[in-house]
Amino acid sequence: MISLVKTTIKLMLRNKGLLFFLLVTPIISTLILANKVEYEIYKNKEEGHITELADTSEKAFYKGDNTAFIVKVYDGAGSRLSEYVLEILAENGMFSVCRVDMSGMAYDDICSQAEKDAFSDRTGVILYLNDNFDSAVFNDELSEGIEIFRVSDDKRRELFDTELTDILSKVCRAGKACGGDAEKTIAALDEISAHIPEKQVVDLAGRDEVVLTDIQTNSKVQIGYAFAIMTLGFVFCGTFAAHTVITEDNNKVYTRIMMTGTGTLKYFLSKFIVVFLMCLLQTGVLAVCLKFVKGLDVGISMPVFLLLVFLLGLIFATISMLTGVLFGDIMSSNYAAFTIWTISSMLAGLLFPIGDSSSALKTLSYLMPQRWFFEAAERLIAGTSGAYPMIACVTAAYLIVIISLGSVGLKISKQGS
Repeated sequence: MISLVKTTIKLMLRNKGLLFFLLVTPIISTLILANKVEYEIYKNKEEGHITELADTSEKAFYKGDNTAFIVKVYDGAGSRLSEYVLEILAENGMFSVCRVDMSGMAYDDICSQAEKDAFSDRTGVILYLNDNFDSAVFNDELSEGIEIFRVSDDKRRELFDTELTDILSKVCRAGKACGGDAEKTIAALDEISAHIPEKQVVDLAGRDEVVLTDIQTNSKVQIGYAFAIMTLGFVFCGTFAAHTVITEDNNKVYTRIMMTGTGTLKYFLSKFIVVFLMCLLQTGVLAVCLKFVKGLDVGISMPVFLLLVFLLGLIFATISMLTGVLFGDIMSSNYAAFTIWTISSMLAGLLFPIGDSSSALKTLSYLMPQRWFFEAAERLIAGTSGAYPMIACVTAAYLIVIISLGSVGLKISKQGS
């Protein structure tokens, strides 16, 4: 077995493609980790404030908090009173208010835009405030100043109706007492609100859930991107190992090896040892690159981060090697390797969040090794328990299955040929 390992290592180190991935992917991952960026798509949206949309084409679902009931507001009033009502509505933790200025737009155009948004923007409800909003509220004639376009069957819509009705009722009563003056009405309502205990919204983690701060979320996202880039290098590392198997089979070297009494399991294990050493080398290059970044903080200790990278890389390099061996063709194995990397990275949530996807897609994502390592990194960042047993079990399970399938599949494919 030692001679098989030495021969394979010599063949792989002569491959310029392997040397490229050994150097380039750690460098790119280092640049990602060193770049301090706030990832808005993952960031918790600030509660209690109105989110302004630049124009009607901007999607409220992307700008607002998609964990809340999104209210897209066509503000044709543009008054101090409409501003106050929307601010009170936004302060409720259940609603995310996204406003677009629609002043001066014809009613037919408003309806046409609402019809477009009903299909292209995932909002809970669309609220249109026209230029008669102030007088309609003070005279208790809401239908003259407000129109609600119901564009979803979200059960929280009833809560929205109740909350909006309650706010407008208070404004109407205060407005009548203040003679219909908007500024006096708002001042009176603010004085009443000052005597009400301040509400505080706190994120609580449910069972098996982890709540991260914005800084911790940025660290998690950077780790995810680094995982994705490094995984690409590991995948092709396994592919290059598979190339040696394919080449040996084409040159009848595999047949001569089998004639020496070496079994397929022992042969596949020798290739696995080579992959193990290549993954160790690639992780070492990453560690050297990270040493040049001063003050680098990825949210977890560097040795633990490198351990996660190495184990994840070992799994994917082995999967890639197995795929290449079973395909038996160098070009097909290259296509398969890139496909594995692309689909698994997307489904695991490394490239973009999948928290709001369907339950079927979330279940499918747990077949991807990156998803488990991503969650382990999240637990380590948050300081919760359970990360290390998860990593150990997942790594052992994947490697046992892959090595078993690899040896059996290699034997069957050679017998068939």
